[in-house]
Amino acid sequence: MLEDAELIAKLEGCRSLPTPPGVAEQIISLSAKQSSEVSMLADVVSLDPALTVKILRMANSPLYARQQKIDCLEQAIMMFGWNGTLNLALSFSLVAKIDSASEKGLDYVFFWKRSLAAAVASKHLATVAGITSRQEDLFLPGLLQDIGMLALDKAIPRLYERAGECQHDHKYLQELEINAIGVDHADVGGWLLKKWNLPERIIDLVCISHGEKKYEIENICERAKNCMEVSNVIADCICNDVGNNDYHHAVEVAEELLNLDKSSFVENLEQIAEEIKQTSAIFELDIGDPNLISGIVEQAKEMLLLRSMETLKTAEELHHAAEVLESKTKQLEDSAKKDSLTNIYNRGYLEKSLAHEFDLSIKSKKPLAIVMVDLDHFKDVNDTYGHDCGDKVLKYAVSILGTCVRASDTLYRYGGEEFVILLPNTGVEGAESLACRIIEAYNSNHFEYQNGATIPVKASLGIAIHGEEVEFENWEDLLNIADECLYTSKTRGRNQYTIYEEGSSIRVVAS
Repeated sequence: MLEDAELIAKLEGCRSLPTPPGVAEQIISLSAKQSSEVSMLADVVSLDPALTVKILRMANSPLYARQQKIDCLEQAIMMFGWNGTLNLALSFSLVAKIDSASEKGLDYVFFWKRSLAAAVASKHLATVAGITSRQEDLFLPGLLQDIGMLALDKAIPRLYERAGECQHDHKYLQELEINAIGVDHADVGGWLLKKWNLPERIIDLVCISHGEKKYEIENICERAKNCMEVSNVIADCICNDVGNNDYHHAVEVAEELLNLDKSSFVENLEQIAEEIKQTSAIFELDIGDPNLISGIVEQAKEMLLLRSMETLKTAEELHHAAEVLESKTKQLEDSAKKDSLTNIYNRGYLEKSLAHEFDLSIKSKKPLAIVMVDLDHFKDVNDTYGHDCGDKVLKYAVSILGTCVRASDTLYRYGGEEFVILLPNTGVEGAESLACRIIEAYNSNHFEYQNGATIPVKASLGIAIHGEEVEFENWEDLLNIADECLYTSKTRGRNQYTIYEEGSSIRVVAS
């Protein structure tokens, strides 16, 4: 994966390149032998008393909450498993051995703090991801995912001098490395671990630990890969300076890769922070003030809560805006249906409504009545008093009709001084009753104009009914027949209604 010959030459020519200590080398060699037994591993680990103490401390730490104390290496190995013990032993050995001296380049204190955070997060997330093997299997890859930075700092001493305080920004360091040497430290780390003869599963996870690689590695557990990637963003959250953390991005990554929602992310972040403090004590690593780690977790809670509140506020504002828009849309729709002068439904909406009601009448087998109303001698009003008076008379006429119709009836302006009333589920008796109320109301009232002038307003009506005695083929025929009946009322003297019967029409005068 690392193909730059010049860079490889620099790395191989560097005498201070990180190397595993003697015990670690024996452990690595032992891991390659499939026939190795637990006792053999215990013998190798016991060669380093400090390493033995740390493994036993880890086994008896609150991280594992065992009721019985682990007294010997064999018991610890049985608890951690073969690979888990190998990973822990290598982790302790490497952290203790690698030279951390650097005057101007890499910040080694921060490096090990972040490496430990990534290791603990990887191990913790194994359970979240449902990885059935022991959690310790992901600890070492998490710890070593940035090991390439140590190699680069030794081989190219001036590389990180330009980073300064910005080196706490991991993405910045990756860009700096790629711009300077064409690869990032994950590539270099994979190359270095291969030289150490570490197991392929560890090398592969280190190589893909930073995502967006230019190559794919086969036979690697997707869930383990996801744990490594999420451990990166969590390590950034834990280790970055307060105020420079992108918790929202971390939540997005954790949700995408491990299905951790915001609440679960914060809960796991809190657990990981506590495990980091406990693990750092066993590793004897300086992570600064432990309270700062807890403070960062509290900051994460506050910032995510603030974002939730902002999101809620935005959602409420959007909801309100949607309601206002819906209201305005409804107003526009209503205005398109309404007659601007009389504020009742217009002819265009009449045709839609009549078509709908006609279909309902057919399906329900219930009658549908239409009453057409035309004001008598309305032209004389305009000619005598002017169109302004005529408009007022139309409004008055509508108000009279409004007192006569039922709640289930709908009033429309058909055009000029003509109006239509739809009467669903109404037969001859109901339609005639309405017609009589309308004629009586007009005869009993008059329109009062300016200077005490009164104008009598009368009306002629035509009625057609579908579904009781007569079946019409369509709503247009029903409307046209009602119009013909209205015309009959006009020609026979006005101020009356005419109702249609099949083959003829009957006239009933109301005066």
